[in-house]
Amino acid sequence: MYILFICPPWIKKSGNIWKNITAVMPPLGMATIAACLEKEGHSVKILDTLAMRIAMDDLKNYLQTYYKEEPDFIGLTGTTVTISFTYQTAQICRELYPKTKIILGGVHASEKPHEAINHNSVDYVVRGEGEFTFLDIIQGKELGQIKGLTYRENGKIIDNPDRELIPNLDILPTPAYHLLPIKRYYPTAGTNKKMPAISVITSRGCPGKCTFCYQPYGSLQRQRSPKKIYEEIEYLVNNFGIKEICFYDDNFTTQKPRIRELCQMMIDKGMNKRIVWSCFSRVDWADISLLKIMKQAGCHQIMYGIESGDQNILDNIKKQVTLDKIRKSIQWTKEAKIDVRATFMFGNPGETEQSMKKTIDFAIEIDPEFVVFNVASPNPGTEMYEWAVKNDMLKSEKWEEYDLTTPTLKLPTVSNEKIKEYYRLGYRRFYLRPSYMLKKLLRVRNLSDIQNILRGFKGVINVVHTNSILTPRQNVSDVALTSEAQSIT
Repeated sequence: MYILFICPPWIKKSGNIWKNITAVMPPLGMATIAACLEKEGHSVKILDTLAMRIAMDDLKNYLQTYYKEEPDFIGLTGTTVTISFTYQTAQICRELYPKTKIILGGVHASEKPHEAINHNSVDYVVRGEGEFTFLDIIQGKELGQIKGLTYRENGKIIDNPDRELIPNLDILPTPAYHLLPIKRYYPTAGTNKKMPAISVITSRGCPGKCTFCYQPYGSLQRQRSPKKIYEEIEYLVNNFGIKEICFYDDNFTTQKPRIRELCQMMIDKGMNKRIVWSCFSRVDWADISLLKIMKQAGCHQIMYGIESGDQNILDNIKKQVTLDKIRKSIQWTKEAKIDVRATFMFGNPGETEQSMKKTIDFAIEIDPEFVVFNVASPNPGTEMYEWAVKNDMLKSEKWEEYDLTTPTLKLPTVSNEKIKEYYRLGYRRFYLRPSYMLKKLLRVRNLSDIQNILRGFKGVINVVHTNSILTPRQNVSDVALTSEAQSIT
């Protein structure tokens, strides 16, 4: 069988808009499924339109030019904010390849399978982890026996039982990086020290209870072994010349013994001399001894989801941390000489103008190396979404508005205009401080540092003046929710 995976465009037209793309990282879920299919002898290709800079208006011509052979199956994915582009891609594929079966997966389709299957260009919807569901479809297993599948039969929608989670992630092959345009990927401005850089995922799930986070696996976190992780890193370094790894796990440090073992392995084998790396974590899983060995193993930055500087808001979203704990963990991270990237959200339930002011003040107080301010987005499948629906707090279900910059809740405690005002104010007050700009200039060591500063500065100016900052593929971007790990593609 010939299977073509497509990461749909989420840019309508070509042009200068590409200069605002803040990061491009590979679709690791898609690449993992591709590796499973190749292992079974199937022919697989991946078209990553974002990496290749293919806009929606250009997709049809591109496929006609470079993908003339009709695939047996096409696999698509989509997050909530990009799902409309996914449906458009499915329609284009149906026009070009009328005999091809089109399979849709990802976080949005998993939570809204009937919406997805009702699109006339979609044949099958894969819910949850897609590796074995996708394989069953390709290999012709009877549809009614495939767990995790939604499909139509005689005009009726059929939802098969959910598929069990994969208990041991080590059984999965290394993602099919060889099918991806590796040299075209780059991380968010200011988050890397070296290029080329690539993302890696070492676990699925998160023990946190945050109401804004999509958790198809509940509080269960399944993890790959240090040995398998190291082998993937070594493969990337030896075969693609990778110099930096961005670990995109929801919470990289949950199992501290595993991370200590991986770090020690990197030190013992000299990998810490060949690469540097960053990760996402939670402040309640940080301790000074772990941070020090992470630094020794090559870690230069950790992203913490702080979310708010108001304790009441933290409690409302079930963050399960205190402001003092945040202060302590940030202090430890700085003592370990690891840069801190902190993320915050405006517009959470219970938000007021005073709580947003506290958030900006708190960000300035803890003074991380980088901050990301977002607007709360109640994506389907999250507790916040269910709360909003139940209490008639959703402004709309126009999924393209769920972009982390547009308020989609109707809060009685603060207007959406004020939320947007403080969103811009947060960036302006934090980044345009003379003390911050001086600190950044004093840390310049090479041309790469200067380029990162310029990229970051352009992003800040874009936010302050246009109220938008483009964040590809990750539906919660820098809030430690990586949709690639939770989708079929």
